[in-house]
Amino acid sequence: MSGKRQARILIVDDHPLVRVGLRTALQTAYPGIDVEESASLAEAMVRAASATPDAVILDLALPDSTGIGTYRAVRGQAASLPIIIVTGSDPAELRAAPELDDAAAILSKASGPEAILGVLSDLLSQEPGAIPANGQPALTPRERDILVLCARGLQNKVIGRSLGISENTVRAHLASVFKRFGLTHRGEVKEFLERAGIR
Repeated sequence: MSGKRQARILIVDDHPLVRVGLRTALQTAYPGIDVEESASLAEAMVRAASATPDAVILDLALPDSTGIGTYRAVRGQAASLPIIIVTGSDPAELRAAPELDDAAAILSKASGPEAILGVLSDLLSQEPGAIPANGQPALTPRERDILVLCARGLQNKVIGRSLGISENTVRAHLASVFKRFGLTHRGEVKEFLERAGIR
């Protein structure tokens, strides 16, 4: 992130200790990172609209909203924003919910900050050797590989198996690319790659 605006992350969780733990982990991994915090959905909606975060770390159980409705509200505020869901429940159940298909990742709180940092490192990375696309922000080699397979019609699970990464990591990369390049659905990926000269 050298030479660029530092990433801005919004943490939405009603437990102060969770927010402090995540903030500390983020600031240790990314010195100078801009971390915003919200303890309720109402506060998160205001911050998401005014601060324009690069990603949101979201607990679905908040004092003023619970469950998938929490996600829908934040997603409605920012259609292409990468959202990492952290939950005290079984993440496998949430991953089965079609309403959450476009979440960047769904992680258990028990997995600790390291799992969240792993997803964020993919979302925020711009690796050396990234491939420019029409003067737009560059694609990383991993993003390019995922987009090529996506353009062939492969689902996230199959893409993940092909590249040796998790389905959630595939989702995180796609969410990041869609946000940066203004893509709204998978059907646009093939044309996007053609414009960028990537096959």
